[in-house]
Amino acid sequence: MAEHPLLIFPAPLRSERLKRLGSGGRKVKLPDAQQQASRLAPQFQRLQEAMEKQRLILQSTSLGIQPEQTLVLETVGSVERFINAVKKISGLEWLGELELTDIDPGDGFEDERDPDKKLTGQLFLIMTDQRALDELLSLFNKWREDPEAPFPKGLAPMKDLFRYHLRTIRPWDAQDRIRDTGLWEDWKERIEHGQETVPFEVELWYRNDPNRRQKANAYLENVVQTLGGEITSQCVIPEIAYHGVLGRIPIKEVSQFLSQVDTLADFRLFQCEDIMYVHPVGQCAIRMPEDMNETQHIGELVDSVLPRGEPIVALFDGLPLTKHRLLDGRLIVDDPDGFESAYQAKERVHGTAMASLICHGDLNDHEAPMERPVYVRPIMQPRRGFDGRFTEEAIPEGILPIDLIHRAVRRLYESDGGEGPVAPSVRVINLSIGDRSKPLDRMMSAWARLLDWLSWKYNILFVVSAGNHPHDIELDVPRTHFPNLTADEREKAVIKALALNTRHRRLLSPAETINGLTIGSAHADASSPSQNFNLIDPFTRMNIPSVYSAHGPGYRRSIKPDILLPGGRQFLQEKLGNTHRNAVLETTSFVSPPGQCVAAPGAQGRLDRTWYMRGTSNAAALASRWANRLYEVLEQLRKEFGAQIPSEYDTVLIKTLLVHGADWVDIRTLYESCLRNPQNSRTFREYVTRFIGYGFADVTKVLACTDQRVTIVGFGKLEDGQADEFRLPLPPSLSARNVKRRLTITLAWLTPVNSRHHRYRIAHLWFDPKNIVVPDRIDADGRAVQRGTVQHEVLEGEQAADFQDGDAIVIKVNCRADAGDIPESIRYGLAVTLEVAEDIAIYQEVRERLYIRIPVHGGSTT
Repeated sequence: MAEHPLLIFPAPLRSERLKRLGSGGRKVKLPDAQQQASRLAPQFQRLQEAMEKQRLILQSTSLGIQPEQTLVLETVGSVERFINAVKKISGLEWLGELELTDIDPGDGFEDERDPDKKLTGQLFLIMTDQRALDELLSLFNKWREDPEAPFPKGLAPMKDLFRYHLRTIRPWDAQDRIRDTGLWEDWKERIEHGQETVPFEVELWYRNDPNRRQKANAYLENVVQTLGGEITSQCVIPEIAYHGVLGRIPIKEVSQFLSQVDTLADFRLFQCEDIMYVHPVGQCAIRMPEDMNETQHIGELVDSVLPRGEPIVALFDGLPLTKHRLLDGRLIVDDPDGFESAYQAKERVHGTAMASLICHGDLNDHEAPMERPVYVRPIMQPRRGFDGRFTEEAIPEGILPIDLIHRAVRRLYESDGGEGPVAPSVRVINLSIGDRSKPLDRMMSAWARLLDWLSWKYNILFVVSAGNHPHDIELDVPRTHFPNLTADEREKAVIKALALNTRHRRLLSPAETINGLTIGSAHADASSPSQNFNLIDPFTRMNIPSVYSAHGPGYRRSIKPDILLPGGRQFLQEKLGNTHRNAVLETTSFVSPPGQCVAAPGAQGRLDRTWYMRGTSNAAALASRWANRLYEVLEQLRKEFGAQIPSEYDTVLIKTLLVHGADWVDIRTLYESCLRNPQNSRTFREYVTRFIGYGFADVTKVLACTDQRVTIVGFGKLEDGQADEFRLPLPPSLSARNVKRRLTITLAWLTPVNSRHHRYRIAHLWFDPKNIVVPDRIDADGRAVQRGTVQHEVLEGEQAADFQDGDAIVIKVNCRADAGDIPESIRYGLAVTLEVAEDIAIYQEVRERLYIRIPVHGGSTT
């Protein structure tokens, strides 16, 4: 099949953006005023009691800090102008807000048409002192006595809050600070192994006033010192509202406390009002294979030219085995923190594997190596277990991950200590790690906020792994019946079990990044595993989500993961000793096939060994490899065809093209047969994206065009209220013919973010894909595709459409401010592909009409 280069849209026509229509929403039945007052009064009383408790605690210190507490206000629906009202009450400090989409009906709040339907609302976080709390209580009591009583100027929204919206008002408490972090389990394990000190990571509520931040840190330090511990480091990044602290306390303090209670909630550390979260440290860890001896010799290597030029891809990971025969001369290692000193050669496992995948891909695919070097910044070190054995690689316990990543990225692009930027050519940063103590739970993590801000600041793309969950899989199948299942029945049982366990398989921070691409793992590789009757292939096909790949959705129900790429097939086995009524499957850890073949140090740190690995880490590394390839495509267009593509658009175009080849293929049909039911049937296309994102990404389809497939690339900048119009010329040979055709449109951009606004994303870009030539949307839900920074639409049609030569499909890219004012023009990338199933040479027809203006009769077909 003949291949042709991608085409470039001419400069778009500037116009006004489309007016977005309101959704209309569903009506919510509300409680009456008396019911609201009776229910909320005890909650306000508990706030006063919590404040008094805090006052008594602070009396024992000499820091002169006035009692404060963080208020959590959960509303049904949104409260207009509420933020402005808060600012008018002296002593109330705005900390942030979240959008809620999963509020259980009750307390008089319910959907008028469907009483069981989940409700939407907002969660407000506010710091209050005693005076502000008294005024808030005074306003509530005034409304309680007379719901129609006038409120002072600017405070009327508070009356609406009490009457129509407020569901819960309570303090942010110890349980909030440690929920889903795994802190309890981490500390108990350290106690069992006799560790002398317990490290911890604290994220404090970010205070705008530097003096108040200093007081918060001083009070935390005072509490830690009373426990015999110390604060070891802190980091403040105002741009993402982040204030992080590392510390440690003696194990005896924790041990003594845990021996007396069944909860951590009463531990003094967790009663500090300035604390938002407390996490165990070192959870960004990659566990090592159990048997590191089982490796293979690399065999004979085909001579290949060593890479040249500047690096486009950076790998932030463990330290690779740089002299490995597959990596020697292909990496630029920058280790300003001296992490190498902690490594033995045999411990350079994960970085070696990721570097191998970026440079060579799955070795069983026998692809040509990358033509550019890879910049490597070690951010992990080997960690040894309590018995001294090497067990995993992780970010060192004495370093805040946010601070480390911030310094590492800044070093790429800015002068540091008299040294210039070390790799300003980098456009893609690979992060094949995730923090298992920070699964996505309503709030954007500090990690994700950092990546989003750095993406915008430096115009770079983070490629992030979704996260791995190697948990046991309990099937809804009796253990005795499991051996009788067919392969198809077993496949469906596994998919159902994974879906039911979604809460424990959420994205791991920083995979919820909105500017970055989150990569899920597809059950695919090029290996040939030997037959083993104890191992079970859970699926009958490849390219569907792996059993270990983390689930979405992302923040505000955005589509996450964005795409799936091969991460290696994971086989399972029945769990030994299972006494449960149902069959339980467990993942197996091995370095033999199936999986992806990668460079490995083995048990001896040898330079000629390989083994097999699986994980979303692998899928992310392959995405970064494809990103480098797409950069070369853009360079080729610039050099060979004179395409005027300014380099400032490289990042958004790479992001666009990485997603552009994705579709659901037959995944939707499979998941519908397993998971669709009367409760989710109306929203199934939105629901299923949490597992498959935009689908499996076939990047090979966007490297070049064919006679029957034409891809056109566009780009531009927009400000609030503006729009750009692109015209896709229609090939005359398709007019009035019943030919199956597909139209794929992908728009991607980077946005500044507002960490304290519930919408978070400042710039929203979108297009309306409707047209009469290819009319039917076939994949992701039309609302869900507009919640992130990638809109990817796949449409099909085969009914005859009558149009004239010169007609075009018009794609209008619109821009609006979403969570604050847009500070500067927003760069975007656009890719549009039209393809036909029959042997009709549309490429040349589109190319000729793209650059030569033809007399327009109808103008467009949108």
